Amino acid sequence: MHRHLSKLKFAAAVLVAFGAPITAAQAATLTTVRYESTVDVQKTNFDKFVNLPKFDPSLGELQRVFVQLGSEVRGSIRLENLDAQPAYVTANLAAEVSLLKPDRSILLTTLPTASIAQQFAADDEVLDYGGLSGATYNNLSNSKTASTSLTSGFDWFVGLDTLTLPVTAVAKSAGTGAGNLAQIFNTLAGAKVEVVYEYYIKKPEQPKRKVPESSVPLSVATVGVCILLKSKYRLIIE
Repeated sequence: MHRHLSKLKFAAAVLVAFGAPITAAQAATLTTVRYESTVDVQKTNFDKFVNLPKFDPSLGELQRVFVQLGSEVRGSIRLENLDAQPAYVTANLAAEVSLLKPDRSILLTTLPTASIAQQFAADDEVLDYGGLSGATYNNLSNSKTASTSLTSGFDWFVGLDTLTLPVTAVAKSAGTGAGNLAQIFNTLAGAKVEVVYEYYIKKPEQPKRKVPESSVPLSVATVGVCILLKSKYRLIIE
């Protein structure tokens, strides 16, 4: 009897298959697009701008914005101990480089620093930034990076125009260690800003797959299935 019931279920499934269309679900792929803009190394203090393309909303649905600020400090330091006794002197060539939002609030900030430290003799009465009581350090440099990842509140990154962000650099160079210290700093800085848009790009919907037509007319096939159902039902009753 269970065998007859299984055959009935199979026959019913055949009827359903004739009228059940197959549809393809939309699929989405996570992808990225990257842009960068730079501010050339130059004397501080400065207030410049970087220009970056905004995210084109026609590309898909924006999920995340990654922003990175790469900064560099370059320059020289000149020191002279003017104390009547030896002194251990340290000095930093540094620049505070910041990336600002359009409203000029800080988005990212860095402090690349190149440091020196040296023992100097007492003042030799010659202000030449050399000898035993002084020194000159050229071609100093260092770099620093900072980054952030935004998953919301990035409407100002979206559009068809250009995103303009301020970049500032302020010299923070200083030396310590002697009560009387002559010092000259030549501080330059530069920046590179990188933005990466991570988004879902939607694939076009696939056309519906058609079920191949049977060579047997549907009316004939339906009658045949009905006869089969009737025959199996009679067998079960018997």
